[in-house]
Amino acid sequence: MNTAVKENPFSNKAVWLYVVALIFYGTNHMLIIALPFFSQALGAGKSEIGIIMGSYMFVSMFLRPFAGSVVDRFGPRKIFMVALVLNAIVLASYTMEHLWAFAVMRAIQGAIMAFFSMTVHLLIMDLLSDKARGQGVSLLSLASMLPYTFVPAFVLYMKDQVSMTQLLLMFAALGICNILFGSRLYSKIKDHAPKEKKTQHISDLDGIKKRSMKAILVPSVVMLLASIVFCVAPTFLPLYLDSLGHDSAPLYFLTETAVLIFIRFFGRKHIPSSGAFPKWLIVILIGCFTISPLLLTLSLTTPILLLSAVFNGLALSLLYPTLTTYVSFVVPESVRGYSIGWFIAAADLGTSSGAFIMGWVADTYSYSDMLGVAGMIGAITFLLTILYRGRKTVVS
Repeated sequence: MNTAVKENPFSNKAVWLYVVALIFYGTNHMLIIALPFFSQALGAGKSEIGIIMGSYMFVSMFLRPFAGSVVDRFGPRKIFMVALVLNAIVLASYTMEHLWAFAVMRAIQGAIMAFFSMTVHLLIMDLLSDKARGQGVSLLSLASMLPYTFVPAFVLYMKDQVSMTQLLLMFAALGICNILFGSRLYSKIKDHAPKEKKTQHISDLDGIKKRSMKAILVPSVVMLLASIVFCVAPTFLPLYLDSLGHDSAPLYFLTETAVLIFIRFFGRKHIPSSGAFPKWLIVILIGCFTISPLLLTLSLTTPILLLSAVFNGLALSLLYPTLTTYVSFVVPESVRGYSIGWFIAAADLGTSSGAFIMGWVADTYSYSDMLGVAGMIGAITFLLTILYRGRKTVVS
């Protein structure tokens, strides 16, 4: 590939990949909003809705390392197309409109998500040079986050305008369109499956995996703890504000989203793209998500709420792409998918367990105490990062 093209995070192939990722994550987020309403209409109770919706993240989280190993073995290009085709089939299967079908399809989508996320991460790394990798990961993360800005309002409007079947058919149509977009990209990229793995001794590969896991341990723990704190605002802040008679939650999330989009796009060039651990950038970002909940323990006035949203948006915008880029450099290409799979699984675990942990704290004590605990977790993460010296790149 031309060097100038590989230096450009807006090359034709890279943009097509962002578009495919945007549609994939967009349809999945549409289902997150729509399925609880549809399940309730079919007679599901709260616990059944929880099982249906929770199966997606649960399956995805546990399959990510395995998915990474499969992608390492067969290459991201082939798995990319298989994931898009299966996703379209699953989206069409929701039109059976039965609770058991919703539960099964949601779990299958979690598995597809595990493989798809691996392929797009590895494809963007193949399409761009080492120097531009940080920008590509940031823009890819932006594509996955954009649906959160407009999808909820769109789905909530559409569910009152069309029938359940019509809306589900629309989701299936988007899945089919994504196959067409993905096939165009598929025809333009080469498969970068590591050939040396075919002759690499199994014991050698196991040793590389173990060393890689040691190299990404601290970054993964940092991402896990950060994800616990990040889940506080979307899960509990609206409930907290509503309990006090405040109606400023939409303003908080609008501000946070605006900061996230702006920084993830315009700040992408400042993401370090090398194997050197970006300690001080990570420390600053951890400081941001630590200060954010602590501010809310002091006051819930509009200025403080907005300042908290800005700090949280800053941390959300850069922490994940920065750590993902670092992890991609310190592990060998032969186990890159496997290693990134574990890293993303740690983030998923933080998100899924954080809601439970923080919900328990809020129930046992108060929302204010919950915010204080979030600040303490941030402080622990801050200390861990200060003490961490980084790791040398693992040699194949």
